[in-house]
Amino acid sequence: MSLWLVRILVNPRCHRVWSRGTLDGGALHRDIMRLAPDALGDQARKAANVLFRAEHTQRGLKILAQLSCAPRVDNLAPDFAHGTPECRNIESLVSSMHSGTRVRYRIDANPTKRLGNSAGDKKGRLAVLHGADAAEWWHRRAAESGLELLSTTASAMPDILGSRNRDRRGRCRATSHGVTRFEGVAVVADPEKVRSAVVEGVGRARTYGCGLLSIAPVPTSGG
Repeated sequence: MSLWLVRILVNPRCHRVWSRGTLDGGALHRDIMRLAPDALGDQARKAANVLFRAEHTQRGLKILAQLSCAPRVDNLAPDFAHGTPECRNIESLVSSMHSGTRVRYRIDANPTKRLGNSAGDKKGRLAVLHGADAAEWWHRRAAESGLELLSTTASAMPDILGSRNRDRRGRCRATSHGVTRFEGVAVVADPEKVRSAVVEGVGRARTYGCGLLSIAPVPTSGG
């Protein structure tokens, strides 16, 4: 399986990626899925392992998109990208990780938990985690993903919009997903689990811009 990373600088005139000042993950998903092949069925995102992360830079909104097949950059909507997207096959980078490799990581995650009996009538609902609870969530998920964390910085990011549904009054409302960015240094404890986490993503809201785990080896000092 190949693994590709695509860097896209979003055209500032592409207004559909925003909804009243909030990033529209659903709109981004539809645009980014144009990178994947057609006829992948009802679970096309999962079939092509499409993940993405939005990053705000001095040049504007940048999207890092990842998928497990050659990206069809020419199939992107003409108004979506500003300039030519950069494509890179990162399979060799991910496959070269071995136990003990020290890496830098970054992930925009949607840390949540299912409410229990103590939540009363909210039992069974998902609650977004913040602060120490979010950090605990990431430490647990990182371990499950084959990483031993050495350092972590957690930053609250703006919410991202997801799917749209109609309420009881017939009004169309978008689900809002809380986002926390975790980044730092870790050691690869289980290379296969790390690779699976990179390819498949971590946590919820992967359709809308969460869950892309980016890793890169920390250069060893010469000497």
